[in-house]
Amino acid sequence: MRAEVVLGVLSWLFVFGCAREEGLQEDWQTFLSEHQTCAVDEDCAVVFPGCPLGCGDVVQSSALDDAEALAETLLRRYERGGRSCAYDCIQLGDPYCADDGQCALTEPDTGQ
Repeated sequence: MRAEVVLGVLSWLFVFGCAREEGLQEDWQTFLSEHQTCAVDEDCAVVFPGCPLGCGDVVQSSALDDAEALAETLLRRYERGGRSCAYDCIQLGDPYCADDGQCALTEPDTGQ
């Protein structure tokens, strides 16, 4: 019986941890979707939120400070209780304003 209780608690913690990470991702994606419109390339900038939010995303230049502050807040929330993560990131391209009026990233120049 004791092993079942321990296993149940561990399962709950795993599900709770994943759900909390999904909530962070949802908050981040909502912010991005609301801050990616543009008219010219200069309206777009790259933000580097960090794990588990991602290596880099593109936002309106005017929202860059807010994006960095939100990423910091979300990462602090994620790291409560001792959680952490790390991953390698690929090189990102440059930000630009796409034809649909949304900020996007060019393909990275790999030098090959």
